[in-house]
Amino acid sequence: MKKVKSIVIYAALAILCIISVYSYIQSKNQTARVLSNNSGEKSSSGPSQAVLDRMKKSTSIPSPTPVVGIGRGTDYKAVTTEAIENAGGIRDIVKKGNTVIIKPNLIRGEKAGSPVSTDYRMIQIIADLAKEAGASRIIVAEASPAGDVFKNAEYDKLQGVELLDMSVLNKEDCYFLKPDKSLTGQAIYIPKIYMDADVVITAAKLKTQYEAVVTLSLKNSIGVPPTALYGSFSGKMTLHSYGLVNTIVDLNKIRKPDFSVIDGIVGGDGNGPINVKPVNSNIIFAGVDPVALDTVALNFMGFTVDQVPHVQLAGNEGLGISDLSKITVKGADLNSIKMKFKPAVSY
Repeated sequence: MKKVKSIVIYAALAILCIISVYSYIQSKNQTARVLSNNSGEKSSSGPSQAVLDRMKKSTSIPSPTPVVGIGRGTDYKAVTTEAIENAGGIRDIVKKGNTVIIKPNLIRGEKAGSPVSTDYRMIQIIADLAKEAGASRIIVAEASPAGDVFKNAEYDKLQGVELLDMSVLNKEDCYFLKPDKSLTGQAIYIPKIYMDADVVITAAKLKTQYEAVVTLSLKNSIGVPPTALYGSFSGKMTLHSYGLVNTIVDLNKIRKPDFSVIDGIVGGDGNGPINVKPVNSNIIFAGVDPVALDTVALNFMGFTVDQVPHVQLAGNEGLGISDLSKITVKGADLNSIKMKFKPAVSY
């Protein structure tokens, strides 16, 4: 009997290994298909002038008087559309023929309604609006420390997009970039397809985080450098070793998103970024200036800018506006809707 049980156990493990290998090969093949359609430069050449121009643009303030749009409710289509429209829409950002990358927060593959991951339903609305604005190609790209988690997060339900697992990309797939006035002093590998895209839209999650206090749009940049080059599920510790606050700001100096959306229909508080408890915050934020957007969102959560060092530093470095008095909020009265998110234990 013991021998039979051992055979069954070994057979089950063998099947799991086969499934894992098959899934890995499928992910690699999908990544190769997406990359094969990229017109970016070969590994032997440096970044194009367009890439350098995007880096220069990333270190400037989009507007001295930014607008942050808010949508409220539980219907993803209605609330996402409302927030984006209140922020001015994306028709002036996405042009006909553009390649658009949408960068979600998928630190772990969680199904729709989770307080951990960006809900695929919000991604679908962003993609639909980008398509309506004229985008010819829409890529949903993530380099999760957990690897390819798209299926677990139900992203296979998305229509009209390509899925790109950036976690497996290697040095040849990246530019090695260091921004002007780098705070870390480190060049960082950034996927070429991300830098070559005409438009980047970050689609973050409204939740607390043990080291950064909150995870919003600016910190979502940590999910851009390939996991294969910077660490596994331990959380890309190589990037953390540069100093998390400075790394977040440097990554946004390299490529600041052209538009940002924060999924807070189900937020998360407590021991983030993974072990958060769901909060029915029923809100989505949107805007061009990610610093202003995070400033409004963290205030909604019950924090202040001086409690969130990377947002404060991004404002001081001229990436955007972190002075709440200079930000116009459309869609709700911020003071009347504020909540009190429980911070992570280590905060």
